[in-house]
Amino acid sequence: MQASFTLSYGQYPYMYNTYPFIQYEKNHLISPNNNHRFLPFFKKLDQLIFSGKGNIHILHIGGSHVQADIFSGRIRERFSTFFPGNKGSRGLVFPYRIANTNNPYNYVAGYTGKWESCKNTQHGTFCELGITGISATTKDTTASISLSLKTDYYQSYDFNRIRVFHKNDSNQFSIYPVDVDTNFYRIVNNMPNGYTDILFTGYYHSITLGFKQTDSLQWGFTLYGLQLENNDPGITYHAAGVNGAGTYSFIRCVLLTSQLRILKPDLVIFGLGINDAASKDFDGSVFERNYRKLIDSVLIANPDAAIILITNNDSFRKYKKKYYVNKNGESVQRIMLQIAKEKNISVWDFFSIMGGLGSMETWMNNGLGKKDRVHFSTPGYKLMGDLLFEAILKEYEIYLMHTYNKQK
Repeated sequence: MQASFTLSYGQYPYMYNTYPFIQYEKNHLISPNNNHRFLPFFKKLDQLIFSGKGNIHILHIGGSHVQADIFSGRIRERFSTFFPGNKGSRGLVFPYRIANTNNPYNYVAGYTGKWESCKNTQHGTFCELGITGISATTKDTTASISLSLKTDYYQSYDFNRIRVFHKNDSNQFSIYPVDVDTNFYRIVNNMPNGYTDILFTGYYHSITLGFKQTDSLQWGFTLYGLQLENNDPGITYHAAGVNGAGTYSFIRCVLLTSQLRILKPDLVIFGLGINDAASKDFDGSVFERNYRKLIDSVLIANPDAAIILITNNDSFRKYKKKYYVNKNGESVQRIMLQIAKEKNISVWDFFSIMGGLGSMETWMNNGLGKKDRVHFSTPGYKLMGDLLFEAILKEYEIYLMHTYNKQK
C-alpha cells in the first residue's frame, strides 16, 4: 500500500509504502509541555512559503544513520521540494574520503597530498573538533580538496560562497580556489572565529581548494568542515554524522558551541543514542547528562532554536553468533521523554513507531533493515525520512490552523 500526506494550505503529496507492523498513529512529535519552541521556526517557514523570502537552517546530528546521508538526505529532499521556488543551499559537507570512510552519495569528494584525520569516536586521542565531529590536517603545500555536487540529484544545488571551518591559528596555510581567476573571487579571513569565507562572482557545482604557505611560520592546515551556500531563499539542511558516534563523542567536540553560534540553526535534530545504548553496561545517568550538555550548547548558540530528539530504533546485540534484543532502547526512550519535558523540547518516538521491542526483526524480514539488526536498508532509511518529515509537517499544520483561527 501507499500513503500520502498533504499540507492544509496546498497539497504536496509524497507517496511512500505502508506496512501493517508500523504504528502510523504514533507518527507525530511529542512535546510534553507545548510546541512553543517551534514558533520562531514556523514563522520563518511561513515567510519563506508565502513571501518567498528568507533562509532556514536545519542541523541533523547523528552517527552512521546520518553519515551516509540517506535518512537525512531524504528529509532534505522533502524540505527542498514540498513548495515551489524553495531552492536553498547544500550547506555543511566534509570530504569523508580523506578520513578513509564513506562519503554521502549526493556529492563527490576527493583530495591530494598527505593528510591525517581525527574523529570524535577515536578513544585515547585528543584533537580539536567541531560540528562535523571530524577533522583533517595537512602539512603539505601541494595538498588539495575537491568537491563536486551531483547535478543529477533531485535538485541541482550550486554555490557562490564557501565557508571553510578551520583551526583558529594564525599559522595556518592560506586557502584559495584552484583554477579560478582571482578577478572572480574574494577571500575574507575570520581567523578569530575559526573560518574563512570565499566569495565568488558566479555560481559553481564543483570546486578544488588548494593551500599556500605565505609566511615561514605557517605550519599546516586543519579542516573542520565546509559550508556551501548561495543567495537563494530556501531551506538548508545540514547533516553531521560520524559512524559509531554517541552523545559521548560529540561532547568531546570542544568547538561545537562556538561553531553552532556561527551556523545558528533554527532547528536541530539529534539522532544520537543507538551507540550509547549498544553496550550491556549502558549508564542512563551518563547518557542523560551528555544529552543535556548537547542541548545546552544549542540553546547557548540560539535560544530560539527548536530541538527534536529521535529515540533509538529497536536493535539487537550479537553474542556468540546469536542475536538478542537490546532492551536499552526502552531506557533511552524514557530518558528522552523526561529531558523533553524539562527542557521544553520535542521527541520523535521512532522506537514506538517502528513497533517497539523486537520490531527490528520484522523490518529486516521486510527488506527495510540490514542483517546486523541495527542499521537500515536504503528503502528503510528513506521511509524513516518520510515519516519524520510527515511528523514535522503535522506540527506545522497545527500551527497554521491555530494561526488562521486567531485571524478569523
